[in-house]
Amino acid sequence: MYRLLVSLLLLFRVECLELSYCNHTEVTLLRDTELLTTLSLRNCTLSHLENAFFVRFGHLLKLELQYSGLSDLGDFSLNGLARLQSLSLSHNNLSALRSWSSEPLGALTSLDLSYNAFRRLRSQSFELFPQLQLLDLGSNEISQIDEETFQGLSHLKHLHLNGNLLQTIDSSFFLGLHRLASLSLQRNLIESIEMDAFETNTHLRSLRLDENLLTSLLFLSQRGLARLVHLNLSNNQVKSLEPQGFSKNFELQSLDLSYNQLINLTKEALSGLDSLERLNISHNSIEVVDTDSLEALVSLLQIDVSFNQLTSLPETLFNANTQLEEIMFGHNLIGHLSSLVLARQSHLRYIQFTGNALSDAVFLQRLPASLNRLSLYVDLSSNRLRSIDLNSSHQLKYLNLADNSFNCAWLIENLVRELPSSVNFARPWSVLNGWRDDFNNINGVDCAEGETNRSIILLNASEVSLYKTSKCECEQTYDETNPSPPPLTWPKIPTDRFDSRSVIIWMLVAIALAFAGLRWLRRFVDRNESRKGGMKALNNMVFKDLNICALFRSSPDTFLW
Repeated sequence: MYRLLVSLLLLFRVECLELSYCNHTEVTLLRDTELLTTLSLRNCTLSHLENAFFVRFGHLLKLELQYSGLSDLGDFSLNGLARLQSLSLSHNNLSALRSWSSEPLGALTSLDLSYNAFRRLRSQSFELFPQLQLLDLGSNEISQIDEETFQGLSHLKHLHLNGNLLQTIDSSFFLGLHRLASLSLQRNLIESIEMDAFETNTHLRSLRLDENLLTSLLFLSQRGLARLVHLNLSNNQVKSLEPQGFSKNFELQSLDLSYNQLINLTKEALSGLDSLERLNISHNSIEVVDTDSLEALVSLLQIDVSFNQLTSLPETLFNANTQLEEIMFGHNLIGHLSSLVLARQSHLRYIQFTGNALSDAVFLQRLPASLNRLSLYVDLSSNRLRSIDLNSSHQLKYLNLADNSFNCAWLIENLVRELPSSVNFARPWSVLNGWRDDFNNINGVDCAEGETNRSIILLNASEVSLYKTSKCECEQTYDETNPSPPPLTWPKIPTDRFDSRSVIIWMLVAIALAFAGLRWLRRFVDRNESRKGGMKALNNMVFKDLNICALFRSSPDTFLW
């Protein structure tokens, strides 16, 4: 079967070839493939490749050798691939990093060495790949990077070192990478970063340092990160933000500080972030937010401070953030919000205060008139709301009020009228009742009456099934010691068996039968008339034939021409 595939390859001169579960011998059978530009080998048995193994594939532009147990390449196994642009050796067992070529691979722009067993990057390991733009070394065991490891990679734009064992970032690691645009260092063991570690990376736009062991962010004040746009510092051990720590990050638009150990948020902590659009400081231990802490964030569109320890918010906290679209403060300890806290937000689309201790929602009544309420989603579920002004809430796109402790009297008063579907009070209840099984899942609302917690079940009378008479206890009991009047019942009005509705139905049936009989009679008469006409025409024809025969017999000469 494999020899047939090779024969077809030689016959049709294909340019792209993908092989799976092959071995060393089968790959060597591929000959005269000068038109082959893409070769993909997956799940093959190729633990070792000798020198000049790919020399006969001189026209290759893309080579993939993945999931093949490759543990060793000869020093010159990549010789002859002068036109190669993309090389992937991921998901193998390589542990020694070399150039694997005796001459520069001047066309190579993408090199993927992820998911191998590299432990150390030696000096000038990539000097024969001068045009590299993407280098992926993620998910290895790299704990040491020698000086000048990336020397000569002046065109490198994307470098991935995520999922390794790096503990510190020295100033020599990325020296000379002037065009580096994105750097991935997440999921390492990084505890410290030297102040000038990114000094020469002036084009860096995206930096990922999440899931490390950082405790200080002093390195952010260096000049090399002035053009940074996306910065992810989540899942570290940062306890405080240094004053003016972000003052040099002039173009930063997205900042993620979630899952750290922050306690407070001060005005100086975020100063200088005039271009910031998205701020995530959720899952920390923030107890206090200063009144002017967000004053510098004039371009802020989204803020997430959920899962913290906040008990209140300053009334003027968002006064400078007039472009806000999403506000998330869920799962805190906030018991009250000023009615003016969102009075200047005319672009809001999402407000989330779920899982707090709010007892009122007066701030919804003071939203600006210019705000488009029909596009606003508000989540106030799992709070302590007793009542709410529904007149100011029914025009919202969606209002979630589930799992609150509403006053039972207020709740009943407001549930009498039909509320819009955009207001969600309830959650499903499973009720044991005497109706049909498909009526067991109904809606209910929790409420409080004094010190007693109650639940109100909402039923739609038009959908209630007939009560099963088999379980009905219809016999009336009479207590002689405490007689009570019989229950009020409507008087039974006797009705004739043949009422007006039945008469009308029978009349319609009779009329229909009469019309059907007349129609059948008309068809019968028409059929008899047509039959008589046919018989008369036939008799006339027979009579004419007889006359002609008689005439012929009397004077046969008359019919001679």
